[in-house]
Amino acid sequence: MTAGTLRTAMVAVVLVLGSAAPAAAAGLYSVEPWDALSPGGDVMTSSAVSWWEVAPMALALYGLCAVCPLAGQPAYLLYALGGWFGLGFRRVALEGVLSHPLRAKVYGYIREHPGTSFSTIVRQTAINRGTLHYHLHILLREGKISELRDGGTTTYFENNGTYSLEEKRILSHIREGPAGEICRFLAMCRGATRLEIAHRMGVAPTSVSWHLSRLNGSGVIVAERAGGKTRYRLTPDAAALLDTYMQERAHCCRAEASN
Repeated sequence: MTAGTLRTAMVAVVLVLGSAAPAAAAGLYSVEPWDALSPGGDVMTSSAVSWWEVAPMALALYGLCAVCPLAGQPAYLLYALGGWFGLGFRRVALEGVLSHPLRAKVYGYIREHPGTSFSTIVRQTAINRGTLHYHLHILLREGKISELRDGGTTTYFENNGTYSLEEKRILSHIREGPAGEICRFLAMCRGATRLEIAHRMGVAPTSVSWHLSRLNGSGVIVAERAGGKTRYRLTPDAAALLDTYMQERAHCCRAEASN
């Protein structure tokens, strides 16, 4: 067999395998784009890894190519095709999503704290941002959790249909940060003015105005004009959700104190 005939035969084999592999893998694997930004909006930067963290098969392939480049080409082709035939990659099965301890920890925290943000999960679970981004991606892909993006902030919920979209918006505001502090103050002092809220929080009135505008736009509070002043109060739905949240928080504090 001549060299030209051999090359033609090899090209034909590659084309046949290339066309058959996607069909063989149908339903087993999916390729999805990976966002450059984390759910919290932070840029994900790459980091160097040591040689012992590289897959053994990849190391063997690099070594073969360094010793004999021609022999390394067929090996590289088989290594690449191995992804199609399930030799090098796997997808997390739905029933095994929570088998990973860190992923189960993230899921449990979101279930107990609906409406929590990316930065809060990092702070409360002590999981680094890159690892958390990966596990959130898996949980979202497999339908275990849902996310709400509102005003540049992403919050997470257990995907069990407990909360409506409006309730998710409310929970994402009342749980934490300055907005949550405003909501808790309005629960105690209904009809407070902007200056009263600013005095209570110890911040500038302009900062309070920004948060009040967001809360009003999200249906968490309503503004009422009375006696020449604008007064704010929680909507009935927001007040009910905040009351439930405060009861859960008190229960958790008592449980932690007893332990």
